[in-house]
Amino acid sequence: MTWSWFDIAFPWIGGGAAVVLLVLLFGTNLLRSDSISSRWRDPVWLSWIATAAYLLHNVEEYGLDLLGNSHAFPNALCAALNLPPFPDCPIPHAFFLAVNIPLFWVIGPLAALLSPRHRLVGFALYSVISINALAHIAAVFWTGQPYNPGLFTALLLFLPLTVWVGYAFFGKDRLSYKALALLLAWGMLLHVFLAGPMFMFIKGLISATVLIWSQIINGGLLLVVMWLAEQWRGGALARPVRAIV
Repeated sequence: MTWSWFDIAFPWIGGGAAVVLLVLLFGTNLLRSDSISSRWRDPVWLSWIATAAYLLHNVEEYGLDLLGNSHAFPNALCAALNLPPFPDCPIPHAFFLAVNIPLFWVIGPLAALLSPRHRLVGFALYSVISINALAHIAAVFWTGQPYNPGLFTALLLFLPLTVWVGYAFFGKDRLSYKALALLLAWGMLLHVFLAGPMFMFIKGLISATVLIWSQIINGGLLLVVMWLAEQWRGGALARPVRAIV
């Protein structure tokens, strides 16, 4: 089974969308909630840039990596799992689309659109990029290879953005550290829900259809969980923490 045209094209389509987003983010005020303060202090702007960052990350993973390999991540994943490269790797092609399209073409932009009124929802994608960055770093030690497809953008974009959002928007007079802990914890669970069904499929415990739908649901749960967390106890997690005087 060969890769479809969309399997090959989707990172470049997303990369084009990322370029458009970056032009709007840095060249206009359309994706800002406050045109006076710094962009880097604007939670809406930072919600949108998280989507742009992941779309660029997809280009490195599935478009062209730093070593000049095209569509490199699927074979890198199979190699890390001691599976043969494609076309013999048993992981279905649609798995990679199901992981990425719902989360970064739909959930990410939707979270950013909701971010003016729902701060924690707006930061939902940071739960993914924070843990994904750690996963790429861990893969260096797991495989013994100094580079894996996606590592460069994880280090260049994901880690600085995550650290900045954690510093600027959580703590005294900001969102609670419990909200930050939820983002990080759900990011870990999301990756568990990603890997678990994949291993179950490889072992023949679930079908390809169940595997694909598990990833679509996985993406949707990120938005639902963050929205429900905002409603918990009258919005306690999303309410700014006031210092005790």
